[in-house]
Order: sequence, then structure tokens, then C-alpha cells
Amino acid sequence: MRRSRRPGRIRFWLRTGALLTIIALVRLARAARKYPRPSLSLAGVAVTVAGISLPSEAVLISGFVILLVALFLPGSAATPAVPCTGRLWSHPLTPFGSPGRQAPPSS
Repeated sequence: MRRSRRPGRIRFWLRTGALLTIIALVRLARAARKYPRPSLSLAGVAVTVAGISLPSEAVLISGFVILLVALFLPGSAATPAVPCTGRLWSHPLTPFGSPGRQAPPSS
């Protein structure tokens, strides 16, 4: 009885899929560590949508709990707030751009 080469191909695709899954999970964990609030919000939305599409109240409630936790997390510290420098008011306001420009004729 002759064996086909099919199991080797299946094993190759399983290993490749597992490797790509591991790489994606590592990148996802890195992003979740850097930006916890948006990552948790996306996870909460995904779990809530799964709870709506599946007839499961437990999944739906857990999605709402994840969204509630994400709501109370502090904002991202990666972009600090820049104080206002007042550059908008450093020049006098002119109604039509530069001071030498003429106003449009009034009708």
C-alpha cells in the first residue's frame, strides 16, 4: 500500500499557521502593553459582538464588563498634553489675511 504525500503538506501548513499565530499574538501583546485602553476597548467590543451574535448572556455581560473596565483606565501617556503657547494671539487679527490686502467691495 502506497502512502500519499498529503500528511506532510498538512503538517507544513499546520506548523506555518501556528508560527504565524504566535507572531501575531506577540505583536498583539506588545500593542496591548503600550496602548492598554484602546486594546481593551477593542477586546470588549469583540466580546460584546460575540455575545450578541451568540445566544449567551454570560458572554454579553463579560463584554460589557470589559468595556466598563476600559472606560475607567487612564488615558495614554504616550502623547503628553502640550500647554497652549498663545501663538494664535501673537499677531493682531486682520479680517482678510495680510494687512495690505483690500476688503471685497460691499454691495
